[in-house]
Amino acid sequence: MFPVVELLELVEAFEKSRPICLRTNTLKTRRRDLADILINRVNLDPLSKWSKVGLVVYDSQVPIGATPEYMTGFYMLQSASSFLPVMALTPQEKERVIDMAAAPGGKTTYIAALMKNNGIIFANEMKAPRLMGVTNTVVCNYDGRELPKVFGNLADRVLLDAPCSGTGQLILAAIDTVHANLKSGGYLVYSTYSIMVAENEAVIDYALKKRNVKLVSCGLDFGRPEFIRFREQRFHPSLEKTRRFYPHVHNMDGFFVAKLTKMSNLKPSAETSESSKTVEQGLMTNEIGIGMNIEELTGSTTKENGVIENGKNRKKRKFPSREEISKAR
Repeated sequence: MFPVVELLELVEAFEKSRPICLRTNTLKTRRRDLADILINRVNLDPLSKWSKVGLVVYDSQVPIGATPEYMTGFYMLQSASSFLPVMALTPQEKERVIDMAAAPGGKTTYIAALMKNNGIIFANEMKAPRLMGVTNTVVCNYDGRELPKVFGNLADRVLLDAPCSGTGQLILAAIDTVHANLKSGGYLVYSTYSIMVAENEAVIDYALKKRNVKLVSCGLDFGRPEFIRFREQRFHPSLEKTRRFYPHVHNMDGFFVAKLTKMSNLKPSAETSESSKTVEQGLMTNEIGIGMNIEELTGSTTKENGVIENGKNRKKRKFPSREEISKAR
């Protein structure tokens, strides 16, 4: 995945703490006004040119999570990387938005702020809600895979900040809650706090095969494009539109963002679904623990047998047996 030098930089970056970031709650104040209030107690600056609401904290004379401004909901402590999926989602006023894995609520409240408390948000699985002036949100507690049965395909936009080690079923449920025939909506943003190919590119490639969706630009002008080739796996070329973020490059947590638009509410035929079984098996295999080997981590490559540029004559991936795995260990 990385050359040796960059791999060492990545490992070192993971051992360092990330900067403390605040997200201004624009339902209650402006970033400039918030900075003016905090400046005598907190040493801070605007986060970056890509964010209009973020502040980075260098040091503080007071507990940053216990100020009067925090208690009254003027800002929320939120990692910089978690701003990105909401920015990619670009929620609009008067839309219906589903946040499928909403806990602890930072992204949900950011969505509400961008919607200016108009429209409606369904925040699912929010464990400890901090509504912070939000009045357009319904909190619910369902298994995300059941949401299509609950809501149908009513949503203009869906955010799925997915739990890691998923098999791809949750993203299919997210797609099924989006309505395709909408002028301004019909979008899904999928994100993870992971840099694992099995939890990112493989899941998106699986969704492209199982549903009538296509990838579109995330609207983020930084970050690295995703992999379209990894080991013997070959992914759809449109995965170049997705984005990866790394601690040693972007000084934020490792993160993945992809944005999909739904082309039709009809699901692909059974024949198409059958052809994607190999991908689904690959996701399940990675989930039970067949991960990267030392060649991938050091950036060295393995010989590609039977694969040519145009994708023809490609051999099917052969997964190792349990006996082979035990011997390798």
